[in-house]
Amino acid sequence: MFYGSAKFSQVRDDSNQRTFRGLFALAGTLLLTALIYYEVPELWQPVAAIVFAVALLEVGQWIGYYALAWHAHVLSGLAILAALTADQAGAQRWHTVPLHAFSALPVAVGLYWIAKRIALPNADHVNTARIAYSWAGTGLMLWVLHEAVPLPWVAVSWIAFAVVLALVMRRIGYRQLAWQANVTAACAVARVYTSNFTLEQTVWAGVSLRLITVSIVAAGLYFLSRKATIADSQSKPAVTYLHTFAATALLALLAWYEAPGAWLAAVWAIFALFLALVDRRFELDDLCWQAHALAALAMLRGVSVNLYINETWHGLSVRLLSLAAVTVVMYALAQLIRMPQEWRAREFHHIYSWAASALVSLLMWYELQPLTVAVGWGVFGLVLFEYGLLRKVRQFRFQSYVASAAAFGRIFFANLAADNPGEFWGPRIYTVLPLTLVFFFVYAQLGDDKETGDDRRLHFDDLICYLGTASVVALLYFQFANDWLVTAWATVVFILFGSALLLDRSIFLHQGMLLTVGTCVRGIMHNLFGASYFSGGDWTGRYFVLGSAVAVLLACLPFAFRLRERSKQQTLRFRWLAALVHRPEQFMFFAPVLLLTLMLALKMRAGMVTVAWGIEGVLIVLLALAVNERSFRLTGLVLLLVCVGKIMMRDAWGLAPRDRYITFIILGAALLLVSFLYSKYRETIRQFL
Repeated sequence: MFYGSAKFSQVRDDSNQRTFRGLFALAGTLLLTALIYYEVPELWQPVAAIVFAVALLEVGQWIGYYALAWHAHVLSGLAILAALTADQAGAQRWHTVPLHAFSALPVAVGLYWIAKRIALPNADHVNTARIAYSWAGTGLMLWVLHEAVPLPWVAVSWIAFAVVLALVMRRIGYRQLAWQANVTAACAVARVYTSNFTLEQTVWAGVSLRLITVSIVAAGLYFLSRKATIADSQSKPAVTYLHTFAATALLALLAWYEAPGAWLAAVWAIFALFLALVDRRFELDDLCWQAHALAALAMLRGVSVNLYINETWHGLSVRLLSLAAVTVVMYALAQLIRMPQEWRAREFHHIYSWAASALVSLLMWYELQPLTVAVGWGVFGLVLFEYGLLRKVRQFRFQSYVASAAAFGRIFFANLAADNPGEFWGPRIYTVLPLTLVFFFVYAQLGDDKETGDDRRLHFDDLICYLGTASVVALLYFQFANDWLVTAWATVVFILFGSALLLDRSIFLHQGMLLTVGTCVRGIMHNLFGASYFSGGDWTGRYFVLGSAVAVLLACLPFAFRLRERSKQQTLRFRWLAALVHRPEQFMFFAPVLLLTLMLALKMRAGMVTVAWGIEGVLIVLLALAVNERSFRLTGLVLLLVCVGKIMMRDAWGLAPRDRYITFIILGAALLLVSFLYSKYRETIRQFL
């Protein structure tokens, strides 16, 4: 009656009659709404209200009376309120599903229907209404799913609903559905974080309900990252990144709960590799960054947890197996991970290979016996070098040099002190000698080819060669921890000079000269002063030891003379160093002569020192005449003059008669011999003056 009165009350277009028409229509709507409230059962009230709202909207648009749209808006709100408040305790159920969830479904359908069908002259009204109705329908559907679906599957139902919204958006092109899909997905993620990770029920053997539900939600997020976005929207990259990062975070956290503690790092690493492969195939930048993050987490987990795990699996170390998987993945990522070309040109991708090599070195530290750690590092360095040389990858060679340096440093803490001094064959020998061979083998391959130019420019070839020589020197130090060490080092000097001449490698000359200094210091500090050379003795024992070292050093002179011409072609930064290298024969003459002179002064009886120095001076002069070297001749003459001065200042007054006679006779004979030699070879001496 009221609706009929409203229809026929407006005889003309007058504001008063429009008011009466609106009042009659409102009265009719209120009466029917009251009828629904009092006559319709509680669970059917939401259905009746939304049907009434749809009917009002359709009739109003059909007859052109658009005021009924506002009635539909109010009734829609009442329908939503009735759906949310009907049977709140859930007493009435169908199996396990509360009936109020079923009564709310038609309300959601009606809301979507109104959002689709509303058509009013006011465009802003239509747009606002569509947004409000679609969002209300989506929100009500989330509540329905929350009420109807078992708690572990709520997040799964929400992500499935989000996928449906995204597909519908793709079909009809209504952008608000994309945002609703994104919000629904965010609700699903929040639900998973708060509820699903605590699920412990198992569906099948080894398969938990947590694994199934979280995996489905993550899969839905990956799907929505490409489907729930608007092509021309500026927010598309951000939405894509949020979806994929959320999905990856869910799966990473799922691995935390599902994988045993020792295997988590391996799972994260394999997951990172999978993302890198997908990114390499489809060029998805968001997955690339996630692969970086997962790889970093796997590395951090491996270093902070796995290294300290001592469990075994079928007799094999869990630490070894898990970290081996991480290492393989890291090396693979160095080759497969997608990076900007300028980053690859700067070799940023080798961060992964450096991390993997560091992990291998740490794994050796914990898995190998203390004496074999250095050998393991040395062999690992050799493998890295050979691979880097074969594949022409300098970063692997650089890692090899670091591993070699670490192996060299390690021998001082474990290997060199493993046996008693003097024991010929033991752990010290068979663990350090292989390292020495590895060092020199690597150095031998660092030739003049273009491929290893960067290695030589950074002086890595010098480093490896010095490591090889230093390991030999250190081995001899611990092997001959007595007076004979000075002779052993002198022998190494001889070998180095011979190698420098034979192989034409100036670095062996530098090492020989440096070790000569060490030999002299050792002879003076230990053999002369530390071994009590102030006490008397015969011509055997300690005196023979130091004398043999002096003889070996003097035997290097032929090599030094032949190396003199080659060394003049070298250019060195420091002038004082160039002066030594360009005249190696001077260095190799004065060093042993100084050692010999001090030895005679400390070893011989006070009465025989001048005699010994006189004989030494004559021998030096003879050597100078043989090699035509002016500095040698002057050294012999100066030593003879020192003897003369010593006689005049001290020996003539302080020696016993017998010693004084012997000193005068021998020194006089020496001076006569030198005078004779100068007279006979006067012309020859003038030529090299």
